[in-house]
Amino acid sequence: MSEALAALVDRAFDYRGYVTVSRRDGSALVGFVYDRGAAYIEMFDESAAQRIRIAMSEIADIELTGEDSAAKAQRIWERRKGALEPPETSAWGDWADWEDRPVLFVVALPQELHSVAAALGARVHGAAVRGRIHGARAVAVAVGVGGGAAQVVAAEKPRLIVSCGLSGALAPALATGDWVLASSVHDETAETFAAPDLVLRAARRALAGGPRGGRLAEGEILCATGVAATCAEKRALARPGRLAIDLESGPVARAAHQAEIPWLALRVILDPLALSLPAFTRRPAHSYVAPALRHALGGPRAVAELVGLARRSRTATRSLGEAIRRLAPVLGGVHPEHRA
Repeated sequence: MSEALAALVDRAFDYRGYVTVSRRDGSALVGFVYDRGAAYIEMFDESAAQRIRIAMSEIADIELTGEDSAAKAQRIWERRKGALEPPETSAWGDWADWEDRPVLFVVALPQELHSVAAALGARVHGAAVRGRIHGARAVAVAVGVGGGAAQVVAAEKPRLIVSCGLSGALAPALATGDWVLASSVHDETAETFAAPDLVLRAARRALAGGPRGGRLAEGEILCATGVAATCAEKRALARPGRLAIDLESGPVARAAHQAEIPWLALRVILDPLALSLPAFTRRPAHSYVAPALRHALGGPRAVAELVGLARRSRTATRSLGEAIRRLAPVLGGVHPEHRA
């Protein structure tokens, strides 16, 4: 691959909008580049319904033809809120104490907290875990579904915030255990928060190649106020470049922006687009044991749904632990410049 083509691919992969790929045979494809390898790129088409792999040898040119929606939303946010303070005047002061600040993991559910704890080699105490990651202090807190991030950020004053956990897929190519790294988060108020570029680039390198037996995809995460349990509900929320849905990453991204702290959002797919969740998962709960037992009383089909859900949950939580271990050098090495 030539240096010119490599530069085009890098630019298209970093872009958060549609690109047009011109092939050497004269044809062109419009879509969103979400993955790349040494000899290919992978795209979602304009409808986000089809995954397309294109060999590098077929590519003649790549143009950034669509609007970078995440960048546009950030500009709108800045105009609405006023110019952001320079990095030297962070909400936490001058960052002179950044080496003492922890990496903060924010999750929703106890099973996600246990997965983080295992990756840190630490124990869960109540709703929190405290340990170390690549030489830095680390704290993981389960805040419940959809809330509590701002209070935890204010209490811990972290160097980096990582929203992580399980999610539903909004793109057909994603399977259970796949990783979704957020280039941006679109929240329930229709604001979009773009992930800090330096941290995002470092995380992308650390996670390159994806989990064992799966893939890494990068794009927008939709943060909703309720669980999208059925295939129809997820398809209605799907957009080009929007890869996953969760209930937590919006408050985390908002709290990080307000405090001028770098952040990442990493989700692991639990339910693919074509699969529905049992109805009891719509109601947030600290433990789903009792609702699951009641669901099992519905007969053999209900039991089969639970068995499938349990199998997918084990796959996804193992994959989450793998991702955190891969990210450890990046997370522990964050410094003030990563706020940009």
